Amino acid sequence: MDQEHVLERGLGLTSIIAISMGAMIGSGIFILPGLAMAEAGPAVILSFIIAGLLVLPAAVSIAELGTAMPEAGGDYIFIERGLGPGAGTIAGLGTWLMLMFKGALALVGGMFYLSAVISLPNVEATAVIIGSILIAVNIIGVKQTGGLQILMVIVMVFILGLFITFSFTNVEVEYYAPFFDGGTTGLISATVMVLISYGGVTKVAAVAEEIDNPGRNLPLGLLLSLIVTTVLYALIVFVLVGLVDGETLSGSNIPMVDAVEPFFGTIGIVLIVVSAMLALISTANAGILTASRYPFALSRDKLLPEIFAYVNKKLHTPVLSIIITGGAMLLIIITLPVEEIAKTAGAFQIVVYILVNIALIAFRTRKPAWYKPEFKSPLYPWIQLFGIISGIGILSQMDTLPLIGGVGIVIIGILWYLVYGRQRVDREGIIGAAIAERMETTYVDTKPYRIIVPIANPVNQRQLLRIAAASASGYDEAEIIAVSVIVVPDQTALAQEVTFEKERLERREQLLDEVQDAARDLDIGVKTKVIVGRNVSRVILNLIDKEKADEVILGWKGKRKRRKFILGSIIDPIVKQAPCRVMLVKQKSENIGNIVAFVGTGPHSKSAIRRAADLTYYNLDSTLTLVNLRKSEDGADSKELTRQGNELISSVASEAGLDTDLFESKVIITEDIEKSLLEIAGQFDTTCIGATRSSPLERALFGSFPELAGEKVDGTVLIIRGEERSFYSTWHIFKRFFQRNIN
Repeated sequence: MDQEHVLERGLGLTSIIAISMGAMIGSGIFILPGLAMAEAGPAVILSFIIAGLLVLPAAVSIAELGTAMPEAGGDYIFIERGLGPGAGTIAGLGTWLMLMFKGALALVGGMFYLSAVISLPNVEATAVIIGSILIAVNIIGVKQTGGLQILMVIVMVFILGLFITFSFTNVEVEYYAPFFDGGTTGLISATVMVLISYGGVTKVAAVAEEIDNPGRNLPLGLLLSLIVTTVLYALIVFVLVGLVDGETLSGSNIPMVDAVEPFFGTIGIVLIVVSAMLALISTANAGILTASRYPFALSRDKLLPEIFAYVNKKLHTPVLSIIITGGAMLLIIITLPVEEIAKTAGAFQIVVYILVNIALIAFRTRKPAWYKPEFKSPLYPWIQLFGIISGIGILSQMDTLPLIGGVGIVIIGILWYLVYGRQRVDREGIIGAAIAERMETTYVDTKPYRIIVPIANPVNQRQLLRIAAASASGYDEAEIIAVSVIVVPDQTALAQEVTFEKERLERREQLLDEVQDAARDLDIGVKTKVIVGRNVSRVILNLIDKEKADEVILGWKGKRKRRKFILGSIIDPIVKQAPCRVMLVKQKSENIGNIVAFVGTGPHSKSAIRRAADLTYYNLDSTLTLVNLRKSEDGADSKELTRQGNELISSVASEAGLDTDLFESKVIITEDIEKSLLEIAGQFDTTCIGATRSSPLERALFGSFPELAGEKVDGTVLIIRGEERSFYSTWHIFKRFFQRNIN
């Protein structure tokens, strides 16, 4: 089970800011200032600042959710897990439509700028042609280059910085009066329009697994990119308003060209058009790429028909999803004016941001065991409530078409889920689980003892099932869940992942069919699951929480690490965080044979001998020996040490509920406990030992007896950790270090 599936955490703070800003810089600078000016007048400057403030609650919420659930899917995953598949349907459809509208806006805007240097017969028709080419590119599956995105951001920020620097002294003060020319209604309308400018601020949460020190860099990167972009927007719009007279700027589709032409001539126009084309075509292509994956994701989650998840075997891309998404984008270009496209996209975005804030409140209120974000939103829950209330307030002030779009997607999402999705999914969100628990409080809890067994290697699956069956045999009701996890890394194109994932899905299903066959041979009942995720340990921890599991049994190769991970990148997080009993199994053979369990004063000794007893009961031919190792000391009475050892064995065995005729007791007095442990374990077929108190630091320096046994004992070794976890102090580590080196 100890397989390395960890993404390299190579994204630093600079990369995060570049990714986030690259997703934002586009229509907000090149298209919307003129259109928003027509609504608000010079107060359009405030519109960009207010829009940034409205996005802030969702940004900090996604920063927290992203460090707790570093998985691809972003806001859709957060909302679906927090509020359930019904809200997930709304979020998925809303984000899908928002990305389509954003892509359509970028395509039309790009063609407006191109028309400033090349005569185009029809801007919309040209946008449709370019859009069709981008659709074909996405169908073929050409990769995007991440480095190009960062370079593009650097080039654009440099050019825009030059624009601000050299234009600032040329602004005309009289152009700013009257400032509130559009009144409050115009200011709100302009704010709604420019909200789409910040649509990419949360995109970086989808690559949280690759971020170095995500607890610091993810929230800091999101907030810094939002602040820098807001300031950049405000400065550029301030300069635009002061350079171009209101009549010319209002409603202009190419405000940056209007601003640079009088002062910088052809060179300025060419530089601005190049920047605009880089930003807007990239945005349009990303819109098709990312938007087309939402119906695919919804289909895979059984919230849309399966046909949306169809992947062409030759092209390795979800062709139908791309065609439908791209076709809808082209239809938007043909049928809607630019300003309506921007406002409607903003409406969909507000709906999603409201749901994100509600989802965070749901997670904080419910507090699932696995929810351990490295960053927590400041001013909780007030900043989330502000995001929810302000979002609803903005929606209520929208024009008719955006309002219909925003409210309509909520109604359509609810109806679609009730009619189609609810009968096909059996999962619920954090809120649903909480409501269900409240409704069930009047009933007696009859939950079976649940054991989760991750399966990755067909060689050891039978032994893991046998041990799980032994653990389950001590309970009136028990349930074994065998799960196979398919890992999908973030750094590869999703189109390629899908095919690879599909092939592995078939192999994993075959593996679990073999598990079912083995379970029938062993006469035990097993449920099987195949789960696709970004991180194996996180998937298993989520499943433990969802199933309210009592135990997890993990296969282990018996090899310790010496660097970041001690037992392995998958096992370490589960051992540390799982709120249930954990058993590591290093398998030698299917034969349980004679069993030895080591009894000590550690917190998990009782769990270890309880599991040893279960194995003995389950395998009638097995024998059980309980051994206590005691350190011989100068002047110590061996009889007294033996008496103490037997008392300890009897006490722990009694606490674990063992019958005295089930086991044989042995007390070994030795000068070298480590050597004696290995010698005795080597005389038995199976060794059971409780996890020690030692901390990860101490284990990295010295190793621990259980892991040493797992590594060096030739037979089968079971290391058991109960629900209680405790660690030695740092002083104990230094004391042991000096003792070892002095002696």
